[in-house]
Amino acid sequence: MTEIFATISLGKVGNNVQPLGVLTAFLVTHQLLDERVLSRNSSEVAAVKMQSISGAAFLTTVLDGQLRLSALSSEGRALCKRFAASPLEQQISDRAAKDDLEDWALYDEFAASLHGLLKPPSPPTSRLKQLTAKILSFPPRRKDG
Repeated sequence: MTEIFATISLGKVGNNVQPLGVLTAFLVTHQLLDERVLSRNSSEVAAVKMQSISGAAFLTTVLDGQLRLSALSSEGRALCKRFAASPLEQQISDRAAKDDLEDWALYDEFAASLHGLLKPPSPPTSRLKQLTAKILSFPPRRKDG
């Protein structure tokens, strides 16, 4: 049995359709799913990329409502872990509840934030590295004229 990252949940309490739909649409459009999933479902993948179906629809119909880690590429798994640790899921839920936005409008609003989760945060530069960089910077050439 493969590990499940998230299962779609409907209802007033715990409804995660919009956040998981946005995340799934991002995973599909950026080809962060496992290669086998992409090739077996090429027409559905194309429909998501053309925005004919939403990420939530892809999740419910193709992935049976469960986002499994085995269905993701290594980059996709890393993104999902960062997504789970970020406040982004709650922000998407709050935004969807506030203005009743449709799935692709939410995607457009939060795609840049998801893209920011693709790369891990860089470690802070140490004081020694900053000092070394300052010492190694050379003054500009003077123009003798």
